[in-house]
Amino acid sequence: MDLLEMKQIPDYPLEAPFYRENEVWTSKFNFDFEDKSKRRAHVTFHDVTLRDGDQTPGVVLLENERVHIGDALAAMRVPRIEAGMPISSKIVENAMRRMVDKKYPHSKIYSFCRALPVDVELALDIGCQGIIVEYTVNPYIIKYAYKNSPQELIDKLVTALNLAKKGGVDVAFMGWDWFRAPIEFTKWVVDEIYHKTETDGLVLVDTYGCATPEAVEVMIGRFHEWFPRFRLEFHGHNDIGCGNANCLAAVRAGAEVVHTAVHGLGERGGNVALEEMAVIFEIHKNVDTGLDLTKLYSTGQMVSTISKVPIHDNKPVLGIRPYRIETGIGTDIAYKLSHNESFKVTNFSIAVEPSLIGRLDNVEYVLGKSNGKNSIRLFLDKYNLKADDDQVKEILDLVIQEAMVTKSLVAESRFKQFVDEVLAR
Repeated sequence: MDLLEMKQIPDYPLEAPFYRENEVWTSKFNFDFEDKSKRRAHVTFHDVTLRDGDQTPGVVLLENERVHIGDALAAMRVPRIEAGMPISSKIVENAMRRMVDKKYPHSKIYSFCRALPVDVELALDIGCQGIIVEYTVNPYIIKYAYKNSPQELIDKLVTALNLAKKGGVDVAFMGWDWFRAPIEFTKWVVDEIYHKTETDGLVLVDTYGCATPEAVEVMIGRFHEWFPRFRLEFHGHNDIGCGNANCLAAVRAGAEVVHTAVHGLGERGGNVALEEMAVIFEIHKNVDTGLDLTKLYSTGQMVSTISKVPIHDNKPVLGIRPYRIETGIGTDIAYKLSHNESFKVTNFSIAVEPSLIGRLDNVEYVLGKSNGKNSIRLFLDKYNLKADDDQVKEILDLVIQEAMVTKSLVAESRFKQFVDEVLAR
C-alpha cells in the first residue's frame, strides 16, 4: 500500500484486546510481539501485605487492622494471602486465627515460617491452608552468620518442610537472597529438597532488589528446567525500580505465582505493587489473575490510611497525576478526537479508564501554564458557556498568567471569574 497515492490516511482498526471504547487503549504490540510459546493463560497472586508489607519501616498493623486488610484482599479475590508470621506476636497469631475462621471462599491463608518445627506447628494449629518456609540460600550468611554446616542446613530445611507437608497443606520453600548466591550452591540446596521432601513450590527471592530482568528470566528458566515438579514463584523487591519488569520476566520463564503487596509496601524500596501488576497482567497482557480489579483503588487507599504511608501523586494506578492532563497539546487532541463526528476515538489521554480499577473520579483536565485554546474550550463546554476565538485567547492568557504567578494549577473558580471578566467587556 502506497500511502502517498491515497488522499487520506486510512482508518486502521481499533479492536480488542488492545482497544475497547471508553475503557482501554493499550499497545497492540503487547500482544503481537509476545512470544506465544512463553505465554501463561493465568498467573496466581500471592499477597504479602500483612507480612512483608508489615515490615515496612515505621508501619504498625494492629489486630483489627490486619483482619480488615485481609477481608479486603479476600473481597478482591486474592487467591493467596500471606497473613503473617504467627510466631512473631499474639497480635499476628490472633488476626490469622480470625481470618482462617472466616473461611474466605476465594482466598487461602498462608503462614510465613522460619525453618523451625515450632513455627510450622503453630501455623498448622491455626489452620492455615499454606505454609511458606523461609531460609537464606546465601552461603556467606549460612556459613558466617548462622554457622551452619551443609548437613545442618539440609537437616533443618528437610525437617521443617516435611513437617509442614505432613500437615496436609500447600508448602513452598522460600530461598531468600537468591540472586546474590552462587547458582551451583542454590542448585545443590534445591536438589536436596527436591529429592528429600514433597514440597510443592519454590520461591526465588530477589531480597535486596538487585536483579535485572535478564537475570530473573534465565534463573527461573534454569530451575524450571532442572526441577519440573516444583511450582515456581517469584518474590521481588523494588529497590532499583525493576520489580514489575522482573515479575514479567519470571512469568515469561515459567513462574506461576508472583508475590505482591498492596501499595508496594515492604522493606526498603518495597515489594512489587499488587495493583500495578494486576493492571499489567489483566489489561496490558490479557492474562487472567482472577482478581476483581474494581476493588484495587479502594483497597489501596484503605491500606495507605491504615499504614500511614501516603500515596504519592504520581503513583501508578493509585495516584492522582496519572489521571490529570494539563498540556495544551494533549487536551487539544483529546478535544478534537472526542468531537469528531465520523470517527470518534476514546481513551486517548490514558490507557485504562478509571472505573475499571475502581476509581470514582474521571480523567481530569486541569487548568495551568501548559494549557492551549482547546483547554479553555473544554472548560467552557463543561459550564455550558460560549466564547469567540478572541475571548478564548484572552481567557487563556489570564489562566497562564495566574499559573505563572502562583506556580500552581488554576482553580476552576478563578477560571469562571476570568470568563465573567472577559465576557462582560
